[in-house]
Amino acid sequence: MKIVYRYILTNFFKKFLPSFIIIYFIFIIQTFWLYYDELAGKGLGLWTIFKFLIYYSPFVILNVIPLSILLGGIMSFGSMSEKSEFTAMKSMGISLKDMMKALSPMIILLSIGAFIFANTALPYGNYKFSNLRRNIKKKMPSVAITEGVFNDFKPAGINIHVKKKYGKNNNRLKDIIIHQKVNGIPDKVIIAKKGLFKSDPDNQLIQLILYDGNFYEDQTRQQKNAGDRKKHPAMKTAFKEHIINIDVSSINKVDLDKTSISAAHHMLNVIDLKKEIDTFKKKNIQKKENFTEELLRRINVKNIKKKQTVNFKKYNSIYRILKDTTLYDTKALSYLYNRAVQKAEALEKFSLRKAEYFKKRNRIANKYKHSFSEKFTYPVMVIIMFLVGIPLGAIIKKGGFGISVVLGIIIFVTYYILSMLGKNASEEGAVFPYLGAWFATAVLLPLGIYLTYKAHNDSEFAQISNLIEKIKQFLKKTNS
Repeated sequence: MKIVYRYILTNFFKKFLPSFIIIYFIFIIQTFWLYYDELAGKGLGLWTIFKFLIYYSPFVILNVIPLSILLGGIMSFGSMSEKSEFTAMKSMGISLKDMMKALSPMIILLSIGAFIFANTALPYGNYKFSNLRRNIKKKMPSVAITEGVFNDFKPAGINIHVKKKYGKNNNRLKDIIIHQKVNGIPDKVIIAKKGLFKSDPDNQLIQLILYDGNFYEDQTRQQKNAGDRKKHPAMKTAFKEHIINIDVSSINKVDLDKTSISAAHHMLNVIDLKKEIDTFKKKNIQKKENFTEELLRRINVKNIKKKQTVNFKKYNSIYRILKDTTLYDTKALSYLYNRAVQKAEALEKFSLRKAEYFKKRNRIANKYKHSFSEKFTYPVMVIIMFLVGIPLGAIIKKGGFGISVVLGIIIFVTYYILSMLGKNASEEGAVFPYLGAWFATAVLLPLGIYLTYKAHNDSEFAQISNLIEKIKQFLKKTNS
């Protein structure tokens, strides 16, 4: 019996490990292309790019493990069913339940490891990844201009838009629009037909040489007289050649290892998340109390006790004024009424701003609650994919990468979509944040239990078998 169990474990591991390695590298390559625009042309070394991908790896690994277990289960048990090994084991009195018991210790260890990994390596990876990504965005290279968008050169105080780059080193520009800032405010617009970047290795300056263009400069801030500002709001000046010097010393000094973000919801473990959630709750209560006091002050109400019925007419000055209209003429009443309307509108705007503020705070708090609950879903998903993969392998009776990969991808995409739906619903407050993280598991767990039960009792899978046969036929037609 031990030899059989060892064989089952070895066979599963031989399918699990290659699946994990292949899927991991596919996800990493996909990550590289996803962030390609942020990495390309920034003058980054291979070591920095390698660190960028390594810091993102914990998130990738936690998603790859369940998928690898699913594929490993489908392929290993599918292979045994295809070779009639599954039937031979049953004839020896070894049921599917006994076969799954042989793999249970490894699955339990992977499940516990997934939780520890999600609680330690994932927050650290997110912490390093977010800070590195933030620092990379600050490191703008001398000649890296993205076509078709405005590129912000903060040291020079300009935003530059280029229609096309060309030349040997892509340092020649065509159809250039530049917004030049003074004290952070756009003050001058420069439009040129052509341009050229020139850099000096011995100098910390880069020259942007513009040809055949015009200046459009705002004159309103320089003219004190209102009439002059209306007559001469802007000045246009043509030029054949214009040079802009850009100091890149601060760009070259960007420390890519500097960390400035440390308390985001995806960078904390369960203990720190619980502390942040409690802190948010206390601060929200205090801020709502402050808002209530400010609201009462603005409507001249000193205090409203709980469950107290408020007679608003008592505090409504307009009600008292309009009660006896003989005291004021029409013009005075109109003035008083307009003043009251202005105060009411101001109070409404104040309340709406605060409502939006509390909505944003609740959204942030929901992210922390979702992240806290999500830590516990990773180990559960490992078990669920095990419960789904093993019975499916016994059903399809194919151990190759064909049908196994198709089914695995369908199930994993379903899990991913359900996870995103639960996450978005949690953050928006559509569902209780702690429950939103369990949306995918709540759907897939019954499927895993059902498949395991049916496979254990040797039930017929008429509908599932028909579906799988249709998928097989479709794959054969595609390959032929």
